[in-house]
This record gives sequence, structure tokens and C-alpha cells, in this order.
Amino acid sequence: MAEHPDSGALSETYLQISPNILASFPKFRPPVDLYVFDPSVGRTGRYIRGGERLSRDGQAEVARYAEEGLLYLLRDDYRIYAEHLSRKLGLLLVEEGFQPQEVAEIFFIALRNRMAEFLNQPTEDTLEALRTDVAILAEYIWIDPGRVAFLTHTLERDYDLAVHSVNTMLIGLALYLRLTGGKVEKTVLISLILGLLLHDLGMVMVPKFIRDKERYLVRRDRESIERHIEAGLNMVRRLKIQDPIILECMDQHHERLDGSGYPARRFDGGISTTGRLCAVADSFSAIVGDRPHRSARDTAEAVRMLAGDGKRYDQALTALLAQVMAERVTA
Repeated sequence: MAEHPDSGALSETYLQISPNILASFPKFRPPVDLYVFDPSVGRTGRYIRGGERLSRDGQAEVARYAEEGLLYLLRDDYRIYAEHLSRKLGLLLVEEGFQPQEVAEIFFIALRNRMAEFLNQPTEDTLEALRTDVAILAEYIWIDPGRVAFLTHTLERDYDLAVHSVNTMLIGLALYLRLTGGKVEKTVLISLILGLLLHDLGMVMVPKFIRDKERYLVRRDRESIERHIEAGLNMVRRLKIQDPIILECMDQHHERLDGSGYPARRFDGGISTTGRLCAVADSFSAIVGDRPHRSARDTAEAVRMLAGDGKRYDQALTALLAQVMAERVTA
């Protein structure tokens, strides 16, 4: 048990619940167990279990404990809490007490869920919800670009389109901040994050049996996959997206420096920096993800594969990718 609410032992075991965070909980049924620190005895005890009903008197008492800085949740319950807070991302910009890795996990959960909603129903409403969360992430990174190092620790191996989109965004964002030395404009950051997230949007139009095929793709299947570029661009045009950074991510992430890519078979000089960056991030994320036709490769092998393919991938960017992954291992 803790000896003092400001002690290191308490903060390692518990996460303080501020009045703002408490206000984001359902009033009658908190999503996690709530604990109260008693300064008179220097101990923390459970006040109510998650999901149990709070009376109105109980709500008032819990609110008072939060105001006094005595209300906590177990860090072991963090996953449940993270799912809840992923729908209230704005709190991450104003609340203290979160460990950087916890914040990174909350952002991953939030953006994965937003992308899944958008991919399932790409409408103006779901796009606006995605934009809102992207703006919060951009603000968080703009305040301190070094925070991106923690975000790259949240990459997931399980492959689905939403997870792949977020993995690609996190790697692409880390590469961009390396490329610029951490100097960024918030509006550019928002556009790049959205472009990296939406780069494979057109894949929702490719039949799942083709996407998940375990054997070699025949020409007809490959043509179907290549058409996902134009399909995605058509979808964002209907949503009135005209941002050139977003469009370059979507249009050029399968172009290769030697002209072997698609859809336009562009060569070196015809591929934008954004397109090159998205190509590296997309390919890396695909390699480290579990797929029906092969198991995930480890990050070191993925870096070696891309760095060794200088004819197709920008070697300045693959060198930066190696740095990002090396720091991820040692952090």
C-alpha cells in the first residue's frame, strides 16, 4: 500500500483520476474500479468496482475525492481505461500523470477504431470524427516532436486494414520528423497524418478473397489490387478532399524509383518526397504485419529488405527508418 499520494510507489501502482477525467466517465457506472487514498492512515482502498452503480451521494463523494487529488485507478486496469479515454482524446492535451507509453497506446486505440469506422462507412461524418482525432495527435506531436518515439512502440502485428493504416502513419510520421529535424507546421502535420492513414483507402473495394489470397496472384487479381489506387482517389474526391499531401500519399505509395511501381510507372524524379516516404512506411508496415500468405517478419529484417532495395526505395529514407527502429529497440 502507498504511504503518501505523491510518492513514487503510489504513482507506479495507481493513476490519479482528475476532475476532468472523472467527468468523462458515465455518471452512474464508472468503467474501472475506483480507489481512494486515505492520508490519515497512508493507505489506498477500493471505493467501488467498475460497472457497479454509484448513488447520487456516491457521485458527489467521488467528485470530492477527485477535487482533493485522492481518487485513483489501478494501472493494471489501464487497458480498460485506455479504451474509454480513446474516445476522449482531448484530455491527453490537458491532463498530467500519464506515462508517455500509455498516451501512445491510447492514441493507437483511438485512431485504429476511428479508421475502422471510416473504412466501414466512409462518409463526411466519419471523416470529420477522424479529422478531430488527427488534429489532437498533431497538436500533441507539435508541442514536442520527440514524443513520436513512444508512438512507434505501439505497432501491432495483427493485420487488418485499420491496423495497417495506423502502423503506416506512425512510421511515416517518425520518418517525416527525422527528415525535418523535428521542425514542423501543424497544418502540414495534420495533412500528412491523414494522408498516411488514408493511403490504402481503395483497398476496401478489393474483394477480401483477393486481398487474403495465399497463393501467387494471377494477372486479373493483381490488376484488381492495382485499381485500389484510383478507387481510393475517387472516394476522397466524393468527400471533397483536395489536399495535395493526402492525394500524393494515396496516388504514389506504390510507385518505385526504377519505374516498376504503379499506377503511373513513375521514375525517380517523378515521385514526390511524400510519395517516397509513404512508400517506405507502407512497405515496412506490410512486411512486419501477419498476413494470410506469410508470417510477420521482424523489424530488423524489414529494414534490411528495404535498405537493400536501393533501386526501388529512397535510400535516405530507409537510412532514417533504420535509425528510428534502432532507437525503438534501445528505448
